[in-house]
Amino acid sequence: MGKITRFRTIDMETGELIEGVPVYIATKVKLREGWFMGFQEAFVELAKDPDLQGENYRVLFYLFGNLGFENYIAIPQRQIADALGMKTTNVSRAIKVLVDKEILLEGPKLGRTHTYRLSNLFGWKGSVKNLTKTRNQKTRTVITLPNANEP
Repeated sequence: MGKITRFRTIDMETGELIEGVPVYIATKVKLREGWFMGFQEAFVELAKDPDLQGENYRVLFYLFGNLGFENYIAIPQRQIADALGMKTTNVSRAIKVLVDKEILLEGPKLGRTHTYRLSNLFGWKGSVKNLTKTRNQKTRTVITLPNANEP
């Protein structure tokens, strides 16, 4: 065991000498926004993939930064293009590559916006319990959103 540092302080009211050791008590940090779990092995595989190039990564990282809970993504391609200073056609092409590689899973259109879900093999935003549930499902789930025309 290493050296223990002892401290002495004086109680200013009583003049009593108090001895002790410093103790670190960690507080639990509750993250609400701006985080997701990334899986290192998957990131290594992404880095090795010769088909993924600069614009593909830029779009993917932007989507990582805007990932919703349970990995849902509903961002208009125009918004992505404007934020990244890219042409919409290039964003569309990058998303197609990510879908073809099953990094993104396609969902239904929400108005004029295509929706996606990040594959839980690459990362997860949500509870670990729900990640385990989705990984244990035998078939890949397709995103279903309520139909605006249904009551």
